Amino acid sequence: MASSAGTQVSPPRGGPGGVSADQPRPAAKLRRRPTVDLRGVPSRAGRALLGCLPWLAAGLAAAIPVISATVNAVRAGWVPAGDDGIIATRAWDVLTSHTPLIGQYSEAGLVIHGQVMHSPGPMLYWLIALPARFGSASSIAVAMGVANTLSIIGCVALARRRGGLVLMFATAAGIAVMCRSLPTDAMYDIWNPAAGLFPLLLLIFLSWSLACGDHRLLPVTVLVASYLTQTHLMYLAPTAVLLAVGFAGLIIRSLHRRRTRAKQEPAPARQRTWPWAAAALLVAVLCWTAPAINQIDSNPGNLTMIVRTAQNRGPELGSAVGWHAVVRAVGVTPWWLYKPATEWQRKKDVRGTPTRSETNTAILMLLALAVAGLAGALRRRWDLTAAALIGLGLCGAMALQAASNPSPKLLAETLGYTLWWGSQLGFWVWLIVAWALWLGLLQLARPALRALRRRAGARTASRRLRPAALTFACLAALAGVIAAGAAVARNASPDPHIYQYRPISALAAAIERVIPPGRTVAYRFGSLDTATQPMEPGVRYLLIRHGDRVLAEGSFPRLGSYYVLDHRRVQQTLYLTDSSRVQPHMTLAARVRFLGPWGPEVLSAWASSPHHA
Repeated sequence: MASSAGTQVSPPRGGPGGVSADQPRPAAKLRRRPTVDLRGVPSRAGRALLGCLPWLAAGLAAAIPVISATVNAVRAGWVPAGDDGIIATRAWDVLTSHTPLIGQYSEAGLVIHGQVMHSPGPMLYWLIALPARFGSASSIAVAMGVANTLSIIGCVALARRRGGLVLMFATAAGIAVMCRSLPTDAMYDIWNPAAGLFPLLLLIFLSWSLACGDHRLLPVTVLVASYLTQTHLMYLAPTAVLLAVGFAGLIIRSLHRRRTRAKQEPAPARQRTWPWAAAALLVAVLCWTAPAINQIDSNPGNLTMIVRTAQNRGPELGSAVGWHAVVRAVGVTPWWLYKPATEWQRKKDVRGTPTRSETNTAILMLLALAVAGLAGALRRRWDLTAAALIGLGLCGAMALQAASNPSPKLLAETLGYTLWWGSQLGFWVWLIVAWALWLGLLQLARPALRALRRRAGARTASRRLRPAALTFACLAALAGVIAAGAAVARNASPDPHIYQYRPISALAAAIERVIPPGRTVAYRFGSLDTATQPMEPGVRYLLIRHGDRVLAEGSFPRLGSYYVLDHRRVQQTLYLTDSSRVQPHMTLAARVRFLGPWGPEVLSAWASSPHHA
């Protein structure tokens, strides 16, 4: 029917890129996904903003556990203690004359062959360099919480891009529930095993999109992969799998598009991939320049030390432990769906034999994943095939990592945290299997839906009801994600390090009144027990923020030569001890008493006068 003058004509049902009745239809049908009608929004910016609202709202809802934990940490007066204090100090050093070229100190090299080894690169320090220098100490935790929140939002946005609203809300709800299986402080912690958990999840979705031909994501994929690899070696195997699948899928899709373009007349506009590839190469060069400089200048370089450690790690835990890790990650009940007794529980999980039901369900999930990948290949749903390959590859990486872990007691204990990413693995496997089942159900239900549309008036009614039904369904799904995130946040365990924060801050504040800024200080220690020893790096970091140069014996492995005492001339001495004994020729700067995990504790700080240094 022709439209009258002044009446707005609706575009074809396919949207702006749709095909009208007068035009020839393409050979392959386009899959339409539910979208929000934005034709009434006048400006392009307004349409873009409204189009972002669904995945932005769902991403923020999924990140409620992270946001809540970060806010609680700031309220508790978070300061970097233990390894966090060392990481914060090295972040302070970024862009100074002693800027770090490599990552966090690792005990593995020292235990295996008696030489110092570090994580591959300093990108974790780069991430928190600004908050380490400006604002309060708690701003470091805020920065990490923001980074994790952005990673979650990115996952939800890419899920929307790949699978529509259904996959988007399923991803958001799953991430919110998955947070329950992770330590509370991992939501904002700068400790390098925890600092890569949510970026790893983002890399999974980035690599999936890359394998589906989304070449514009090349630079950010390389950036996130470099960050993970440099942050901790536990992320090396999964990152390698993800990049292999992503790059292989991108190359295959590019070759397929080229062949398809050559057969079409006239040839469609060509998509230029090389600028994005060049940008990704530039990102890689910038990310790895610092480790390369260290490798060239040092003898041996840190990368050489990592290779030596990997080649000579001695007896390993073996394939049984590797298989147990996969079973625990994907079998019922998978790691991502329950709250462990302690944050180190997984080192015990993989040493015990799984039950028959856990083993059988794990095998079933792996078979379902393989079938989904094969079905995707047969139906030319390469997105489903790539997702399944990622899941299977990550299972192999998990098995390899656990099996090759050195068996000496100290290194075997590291499974307590190196298997944390099993939550991300299990979540992905279950998500893709559920999505494949959903696609299969839609395929089976399609004939019934067509029969309903043949009824008189069904098409008109569906057009009228579809926007309202879609809006209601989205709001209901969003409410479900919010409820899940709020429940996880409400039942989160307390930060196990919270007892350290107030005493460290009080101790450092009192010391700063005795030692002015700009001093070179000899930092010495008396007896420190399990509860007080992690407080020493936190006090050191706060004094460095105060403007002092804090030197100590044995600082080289963790902090570099700049902080080594080594007979350097100092202006004052600071003595930290958990003893109440009076120190001669020194002034008591502060004494704090607090309740630690093992009972009442006391920590005293004594400072010398300048002429007694």
